[in-house]
Amino acid sequence: MGPRTLLLPLALAACGSAAIIRRDPTPGFLSRPITHAKRNTVLHTRDESITIYNETSVTYLFEIAIGTPPQNVYVVLDSGSFELWVDPTCSTASTSSQAADCQGAGLYDPSNSSTAQDMEATNELPYGKGTVDIAYVADSIQLPGTDAKTLSQVIFGVGQGSQDLAFGIAGVGHGRGYNLQYNNLIDELYEQNVTNSKAFSVALGSKDATNGGTVVFGGIDTGKFTGNLTRFDNLPPQTEQGMEGMVRYWIQLDGIAIKGKKYDGSSLPVVLDTGATMSYLPQSVISGLAKDFKADVQSDGTLVVDCKYLKDSGTVDFTFGTLTIKVPYHEFVWEAAPNVCVVAAAPVSGTTPILGDSFLRSAYVVFDQSNADIYLAQYKNCGTNEQILPAGQGVAGNFTGECQEAKGESGAVARGVGGNVVAWVGVGMVLQTLFFAL
Repeated sequence: MGPRTLLLPLALAACGSAAIIRRDPTPGFLSRPITHAKRNTVLHTRDESITIYNETSVTYLFEIAIGTPPQNVYVVLDSGSFELWVDPTCSTASTSSQAADCQGAGLYDPSNSSTAQDMEATNELPYGKGTVDIAYVADSIQLPGTDAKTLSQVIFGVGQGSQDLAFGIAGVGHGRGYNLQYNNLIDELYEQNVTNSKAFSVALGSKDATNGGTVVFGGIDTGKFTGNLTRFDNLPPQTEQGMEGMVRYWIQLDGIAIKGKKYDGSSLPVVLDTGATMSYLPQSVISGLAKDFKADVQSDGTLVVDCKYLKDSGTVDFTFGTLTIKVPYHEFVWEAAPNVCVVAAAPVSGTTPILGDSFLRSAYVVFDQSNADIYLAQYKNCGTNEQILPAGQGVAGNFTGECQEAKGESGAVARGVGGNVVAWVGVGMVLQTLFFAL
């Protein structure tokens, strides 16, 4: 998802600073289950000008409660943007089913909250597909199902009109001092003493499961990965080769390979973006994937492949320094319609290279804004063991995953770690054709 730097009126920026309230309890962590599922719509014939990968996508949602009394809504977890907003215009969603999902996700009405404050500021937020006009409000926010105290006077947007967006969005990118003049959700969790630092960890879970995904603010779940967490620099804004210069979760990718053959052009800085359903890579990489998957390349760049790859034990290997994240074919290939499968990658041209959900489902990621670090490990789900992440440089590297690595397997649930997998499964509330390219 593509954010932009926001310059708000001074009154709003000042309020964002004044709203900082330090909490008395010792900082800890809190986790939220994230839900995901897949719905396929009927595809048109190949000779029609229809993009297959816009027909099927997965959205990752978690629940928040806003206002007094609390009003519960579901929002998209998006590491590629940095603002929280709610209340899309459901009637303008791309399809009737998405409109129904939108209604089911819940709406927030500031007039029904005794703690809501109108910030008298507006903005327009453009995304890869869709836009929203918002009015800024400050109100209390809770994360249902946790013991964390209510966050006070959090600034966020309330949709005044949107196009092609079925859910509100929780941008968990860099906020105040980077891309914003006010505190975003990650800032407030730290400033109001809920977490030790501006760090959080994400396990999206396998696309073939309907649960198991978790976001832990201020903590790590060692039941969601194998091996050690490896530290990488969160690179500064990239401005070369046409890449935008935003402060985002940039990381150096050293190569993409299949069966040991590295693709030309696959060593470059990329952004880790949970709001992008696909990965957006240089044309040379897409051409290599097309050759190795024996793809039928469509006019829009879509790689249509044999559905046999859904059962193939092969992997697409992403190398970062000494670490290799292995993405199973069944996570990197989607069945867009019965017996019609596509590779979940597309060419990037003149914009930002992205590793989206087609990669991130196979990785466990710690985003540490406080220390400008990103940690990666191979994803594996063997239960739940959530622990606080102490403040400090490099501390996440002291955690080791409790899951046993299985060759050719990623994302399967193997029991044995204390606690059950926690997840919420929404009814008719899980799919969105959010085409989160930049």
